[in-house]
Amino acid sequence: MIFTAPARRRSAAGTGPPWASWTSASAQAVAAALGGLSLLAISSGLVDLLGAGDDTTVFLLAGTLSGLAAAWLLVLIHPPDRVRDSHVLSGVAVALPLLVGLLAGLHLLVGSTTSVVDALAEATAGLTTTALGAIKPAGSDHGLRFLRAATQWAGGLGALFVGVAILPFFGAGREFADRSRIRGRRPMTPTQRIALRNILIVYGTASVATWLAYTVAGLSIFDALLVAMATVSTGGMVDGDPFARPAVQWVAVGGMVVAGTSLVVLWRLAVGRARGLWRSAELRVYLGLLVIGTVLFLLWTDGAGPEGVRHAAFTVTAAVTTTGFPSAPAGTWSAAAPVLLLGLVSIGPMTGSAGGGFQILRHRALLQVALREMVRQIHPRAVVRVRLGGRVAAEGTLARVVVTQFLSVSVLFVTALAVAVLGLDLVPALGAAVHAISTAGPVRALDGTVLDPSAWPAPARLALLPAMVIGRLSIYPALVALSTGAAVCRNRIRLARRIRSYRGRTL
Repeated sequence: MIFTAPARRRSAAGTGPPWASWTSASAQAVAAALGGLSLLAISSGLVDLLGAGDDTTVFLLAGTLSGLAAAWLLVLIHPPDRVRDSHVLSGVAVALPLLVGLLAGLHLLVGSTTSVVDALAEATAGLTTTALGAIKPAGSDHGLRFLRAATQWAGGLGALFVGVAILPFFGAGREFADRSRIRGRRPMTPTQRIALRNILIVYGTASVATWLAYTVAGLSIFDALLVAMATVSTGGMVDGDPFARPAVQWVAVGGMVVAGTSLVVLWRLAVGRARGLWRSAELRVYLGLLVIGTVLFLLWTDGAGPEGVRHAAFTVTAAVTTTGFPSAPAGTWSAAAPVLLLGLVSIGPMTGSAGGGFQILRHRALLQVALREMVRQIHPRAVVRVRLGGRVAAEGTLARVVVTQFLSVSVLFVTALAVAVLGLDLVPALGAAVHAISTAGPVRALDGTVLDPSAWPAPARLALLPAMVIGRLSIYPALVALSTGAAVCRNRIRLARRIRSYRGRTL
């Protein structure tokens, strides 16, 4: 990410003095959003040539213009010697909503929809890997279909960059990083540059392997590519029903399990450090959720035999990993089945994966904090340590986890209330809010049927968009961005008042 690169002052022959930290971070966020749009648009335009090529000109023109704008802005930026952590996080939080708006404009230009609400919902759902998109591109040309899949893939990659390579280096989530060099082992994130490289290696390898597996299972090369992008990113938005074949469905289950696994675990497997992985409590809980959830789902539905097991494994894995691949009920569901899926979505996969939700490690931290406080009620002088990732967690880390959970639940209920007030029934409103903050999908009725988000009132759908963005960024960077922006605006107003007061006295 360009936000975190060490900056150097321009020489006397340079083009100007360095910018302020906050201004530089904001400008780089704009450049990153324009650059991201350029890559998505140009790649979609080139892929569109495989079909009729009706949208190729629009894609290439939009991509070229946005790329030139990004390059021009990067030339103008003069980063300061030191960049504050809060300004970096603010830049990250600015880049995602800006890219959402740019992608929505691209959808309108290409003509995939004429509705601004649909365009915003589609762009937000894609970049946040939330399976609540509104556009159905099944009959569209190659470019639009690729744009949808590539947007999800880029969203998953961006989430990994933020969660594994950026936040741990700025005081948020250091306990989840793999940074120390002990006894010659190869950690995943010893430095930020190496972390970015390793994320690309693991994510790219998983994408290619999933693509090949779908191809062997019977999908065409192009369809397999699109479904693989939606799988490894946990985006979950696909065209039509590519999972009709049992082999394809089992490949999807395996791909989703990998996508929900911590990138650190995958890296250790890749470099031959598998010994001791089973000691990871988070990994055991993750696999246990998949197995126990599948068994309970079978008990609460009338599925039986190999087909029932396959359907249950597919549906439960899609919920735990927050992928949200759609699946119609195979028979009659009890009311407990969709409630089970909603609970699994709210828990989420492992920390450091492409999945959303509050994630398992943080839930374990909350449970251990609760148990510790209960023990202290009985034994006030007892020393009870909370361990995260095999290490004793600092009190500041535990406090941050508790506050983050409280704020996430608050955002969830505010969103559910807003959606219900704006026209959606209470049960679907609560389900939509949980899926939005967890970046999951699809929302189901109590009988298990999948609800169509495009049929919801437009104001209710707009109310879900901020929750998707917050769920993807996590509440911490979002709050830091808001507080930093408010502080900058307050300081600018105070400075303007002082300047006016000084000018008044001199005159």
